[in-house]
Amino acid sequence: MILRQCAGTMTVETIGRLIGRTGGAVRTKARQLRISMILKGDFHQSAKYRQSDIELARQLHQCGVPRREIAEKLEMPLGMINQYVYFERRVYEV
Repeated sequence: MILRQCAGTMTVETIGRLIGRTGGAVRTKARQLRISMILKGDFHQSAKYRQSDIELARQLHQCGVPRREIAEKLEMPLGMINQYVYFERRVYEV
């Protein structure tokens, strides 16, 4: 079913347009089927950085690259790099 395939990666409105239904109808059907429609990972509306960039930052840090250098290379604030490499901020993996 299209609802299970798109859950977590597309908004209910987008799924509704795809199948010719309203967002409310999609949301209701998802609730009946106990499917979570919360966007996850790179698809979340608040995601600023791609999951692959965050993983790269963590790997570089484990290899001994200074955090300031990682921040410059990935064009991220140093504080954000600190939060990701020390797991103060976590990402949800899809």
